[in-house]
Amino acid sequence: MPSAELDDLTIHVDTGRWSETVAEGVSLAVPGGRITALLGESGCGKSMVAAALTGSLPASATSTGQVRINGTAVQDRRQWRQLRGGTVGLLPQDGVTAFAADASVGAQLADLQRTYKAWSVEDACAAARYPIENFELYPKQHSAGQIQRAALAAALLPAPEVLIADEPTASLDMDTGYDVWVTLRAYADAGAAVLVITHDAPLLVETRVAEDLVFLREGRVVASGSRADMRAHADPYVQGFFRPFGE
Repeated sequence: MPSAELDDLTIHVDTGRWSETVAEGVSLAVPGGRITALLGESGCGKSMVAAALTGSLPASATSTGQVRINGTAVQDRRQWRQLRGGTVGLLPQDGVTAFAADASVGAQLADLQRTYKAWSVEDACAAARYPIENFELYPKQHSAGQIQRAALAAALLPAPEVLIADEPTASLDMDTGYDVWVTLRAYADAGAAVLVITHDAPLLVETRVAEDLVFLREGRVVASGSRADMRAHADPYVQGFFRPFGE
């Protein structure tokens, strides 16, 4: 069964202008067939955790701890190159970064389909709610919501066993965001391990698609477990997630 795991991950960033530990002692598991949601305030380190799980930490970052994909420790860039695509897929927080700037989105999606031969372009776009009439547009010609849906289609095309989705419903209206959550739920139900990083608390509560919740605060995991366990958790930070929505 597909899985992604972090064990005692610590990430330090030093740009030369500033230096900071952005994640410390983070351990979490993303099992196959389930959606795990990583929640927390802006700037708490969620996207860095996603980068660690996809081998895409910036050059300014150093890390300790262990990343395991499907039970195997990943330790170098060569291993990550082999895993990207059909084993590990990423929907980045900014969808435009999923594409080269000098080719249409449709052409780039078609290239992915020819490489991986897992999904058809049409099926991936339908699942991501990306309108095929935009195929001829270049990435920068899309709205933020459109390019995010295109990036989801690109992430789905290789049919990765582990999918990391960073803010998949950013810039989407409520109805389209709901549809994207349904797509992610169906993808997990097919056996994939899915980690979703989100600020979209109302939609997450309404859809109830995530079985497991992990709460990150200032780079540390403060609570994790099933939805029911987290609903009963005593930490005010955790309860603050549920309270505004009547949970």
